[in-house]
Amino acid sequence: MNIIKKGIFLLGVLVMSMLHSHAVTPTQTDVLSFTISSFTRIAPVTSPVLTACITDRTGNLHAPMHARFKVITNSSTKKTLYLNAKTVTEGGYEDAMFTQGGQVYIAFANLAKVPASSALNNCKRSAIPADSPGVVAYPIISVSGAENKFLPDINRYELSVPNGTTMIDVNVGANVLRNSFASNDRRGFYQAVLSLTETDI
Repeated sequence: MNIIKKGIFLLGVLVMSMLHSHAVTPTQTDVLSFTISSFTRIAPVTSPVLTACITDRTGNLHAPMHARFKVITNSSTKKTLYLNAKTVTEGGYEDAMFTQGGQVYIAFANLAKVPASSALNNCKRSAIPADSPGVVAYPIISVSGAENKFLPDINRYELSVPNGTTMIDVNVGANVLRNSFASNDRRGFYQAVLSLTETDI
């Protein structure tokens, strides 16, 4: 009786072992994925010298001005950005960057008494100071942090920014453009708006 019980027990173990060794374990897979979209983030850095005072007699600034932009992009190729400046006239906001003698300048307009559009144009073409009241110009000494070139046909810089984080620095010199400052430039706050954008605006 004991032998039969053992035989059955052994047989049961053998059958279970055979079933286990030939069992198919079901398997399924799910693929988890996501997409990171292309992005570019541009932010002004507010610590640079964005305002300055001029000397009464010469129109030169007491100290140069400096602007900085922080650019973050995940683009796999270099991103093209545009640096431009605008200032206000009676005709609205107009391009404020221009070249004279191979030097790039930014024109600043009086906000208290907004100048005529013709005053800005006269400043750009180096007319006598009497013809550009309310507009004063200063040179852009350098644009650094990325490859760049000035496009005189559209009066702005084109920058080539690589993947990652880039700091773009714009340095404006202290010496006034000759013939852009005179006694007909009224006292007050003069301003230009510098922009770094993805699109050519």
